[in-house]
Amino acid sequence: MERRDFYRIEDRVHLIKTPIEKHLLSDDPYGEQYSLPRQALLISQLQSIDNESRELLRQVGDYNRALGSYLRYMEEKIDLIAKYVVSHDQQISQRESINLSEGGISFYNSTELPLDSYLHLILVLFPSYATIASIGIVKACEKIEEQPVIYRIGVEFEVLQEPDRKQIVRHIRRIQSREIREQSHTSDENK
Repeated sequence: MERRDFYRIEDRVHLIKTPIEKHLLSDDPYGEQYSLPRQALLISQLQSIDNESRELLRQVGDYNRALGSYLRYMEEKIDLIAKYVVSHDQQISQRESINLSEGGISFYNSTELPLDSYLHLILVLFPSYATIASIGIVKACEKIEEQPVIYRIGVEFEVLQEPDRKQIVRHIRRIQSREIREQSHTSDENK
């Protein structure tokens, strides 16, 4: 799919970027060889469990509505506790500006990154605290500022698990919907 076919948004996320050598690449960006923040990983693991059990929860709800409702409330309670734990992690609360699509990401960096080099990326999306791990390849590196030196880096996702890709799409749609509502609200106030 052509890069321009993806929806893109400007956002602020927690981003960890680690250069990796080509011979160390793996098909699993969550592999043990990559250091993933445990607190952030907690949210992703819970979301994965939610996704895997969604159909079962629906079946329970069809059979017994009260039990289905109770289990959904418990799920919400667990999510709130996990988000509270993660939100109090000082490192994860640090955010930077990015441009995100389901095909890749661009961000600012103080050092130049060679084209076609590989990065292990960890993104924590807000406000959901969804954590996404990916392996990307540097496709662009443009110096945009002299003092201090700043580069705009463009990275194409090379390894991105399907649930993570879907999470990015949902996040982009949520942000775009919010922006449309805000624009609509602003234009209504100006009338």
